[in-house]
Amino acid sequence: MANATYTPTTSASGLNKLWRKVQGEVGQGLNYACEEWQQLEDLQEFSIDWSFREITFPLRINKGVGAASISEGGFEARPSSPNLEECTINWVQFNKRFTATLMAMYVSQKNSEAALKQQLMYQAMDAVDVLAAHFSDYFYGFSTAVLAITDTDLSGTTGTLTLKNAYGTSTITDATYIASLFRVGEVIAAVAAGSDALVDANAIGVITAVTPATPSIAVTWIGSVGAYTTNGIRIVKANSLDQTITGTDLNRGLTGLLDMATSASVHSLSSSSVADWSPAMADTTGGRLSGIRIRKAMDEIKNYGTGKADKLILDQGVNRDLIAQQQAALRFSDPFALELAAEVKNKGLEFFSSRRTPPTYAWLLAKKSFRRMNLLPKPTAGGVTWKDGEKIPDVNALVFSMDWPAQMVTTCRKNMAYWSGLTRQ
Repeated sequence: MANATYTPTTSASGLNKLWRKVQGEVGQGLNYACEEWQQLEDLQEFSIDWSFREITFPLRINKGVGAASISEGGFEARPSSPNLEECTINWVQFNKRFTATLMAMYVSQKNSEAALKQQLMYQAMDAVDVLAAHFSDYFYGFSTAVLAITDTDLSGTTGTLTLKNAYGTSTITDATYIASLFRVGEVIAAVAAGSDALVDANAIGVITAVTPATPSIAVTWIGSVGAYTTNGIRIVKANSLDQTITGTDLNRGLTGLLDMATSASVHSLSSSSVADWSPAMADTTGGRLSGIRIRKAMDEIKNYGTGKADKLILDQGVNRDLIAQQQAALRFSDPFALELAAEVKNKGLEFFSSRRTPPTYAWLLAKKSFRRMNLLPKPTAGGVTWKDGEKIPDVNALVFSMDWPAQMVTTCRKNMAYWSGLTRQ
């Protein structure tokens, strides 16, 4: 007679309902850090009263003349005093919102341990990250808020736009960098070349795909766009509920580093009328950035600016090339203890680079003349509570709003030097 057999009870099926479902902590699958946002405290605050009518500050920039060498008992010099110039500034208001249901609030307040991470904290943290990225992208751009240009013809309800010229400038052509300024789910608008108008009333749409290799974005428009074949279409964000040109970011960007370095008019004062309202040095010859070139820029700022250069902002690729040059010239006392990824340093000069720094660019600054103008403290996730939510009419939910009015201000453009077209590694 054969022995009876049995099958072992398995935990995965026979007793699976005995086991709990276990979840770990929320993982961070991507780098959301925005170094420019974190560097805000490094900029001095531009202290001024805020006015809806006009904000100006006088600028001493015109050189005086008229000293004379006179004979004994002779006529004295002709009296004269140069007038001041005047800069006009205005702020931009950054806004980010998110919603949560009242039921989510009730459950969170009753049973705070039920969620892996408190829902409100997670949503607030994400909102702050989005604001930080928004600021960090605009930190380098122009007050126009243009992110890129497209020559793609527009028509229909969808389209794939091939992009070029990050921030609307022909000197930034790196495809990966251009694509990095756009994100799936973001709403953008197509603005006509040479005019502050939409190419079509329906030329506002959501990005459904981003292709860095091209670079290009796929867009679904809010309606059918009439055929538009003119080149030089400008792409700006349009995340507000107002689906007209006035609801876009057009002309609501920061006065960023490219603006301060390359625009004739900054803060409503133009270098075409006041020649010294311009960088101490503008080097567009390209090639490798070197210690000697940095020294020359430091000298130019010292000669014509009002401060000492103390910050170098440079593209990561340019920074790597600078390190490569220094490593090639080094001699090591201990060949068995080489530092393979060393940093380049210069006494009294802070080096800064991030993934958002435009390729081939570098700026040298005397920080004291580059200020932040902000009315409210930087938003933080920890500062948001359920009481900050506003009831949505007729809907069982709350909407939370984060505002951050801000601007970048320069009081001396001669405290800046810049390079473009530099060699990258």
